[in-house]
Amino acid sequence: MHIVCKSPFQSEISFKDGRVHVIGSVDLIEKMNDLKTKFGPDPRSWQVIETAKSQEDLLINEFIYKCQMKFKLTYEHAELCHCRMVPTERVFEAIKQGCQQIEDVGRATLAGTGCGSCKADITALLDQFKIS
Repeated sequence: MHIVCKSPFQSEISFKDGRVHVIGSVDLIEKMNDLKTKFGPDPRSWQVIETAKSQEDLLINEFIYKCQMKFKLTYEHAELCHCRMVPTERVFEAIKQGCQQIEDVGRATLAGTGCGSCKADITALLDQFKIS
């Protein structure tokens, strides 16, 4: 099993050959070490962070869900915004980089700046990865 979760230009968490590798901030590394201490070295047995409070928490949860084969976006089609041809993955990456409002996503990706029919789907993704 080889899992890689990235936050563009910031952090990366990977699981390969039974080992977790972390590149990122001290905060991310400390959180990952805390999870290893609390739940053991295998991320497939870890619990997700119930209330995400940072971008690092979102990345960690994505990693845990992918390791457990439970990761699923609320919007499952490859292209989220058809007017601007914006892939769903690009919107998800913008959320991981800190976009928390539809307007933020629009500025970062152009999604939702055309006809507006995708705004409900953008909102669903924002709600799925809400930071409190």
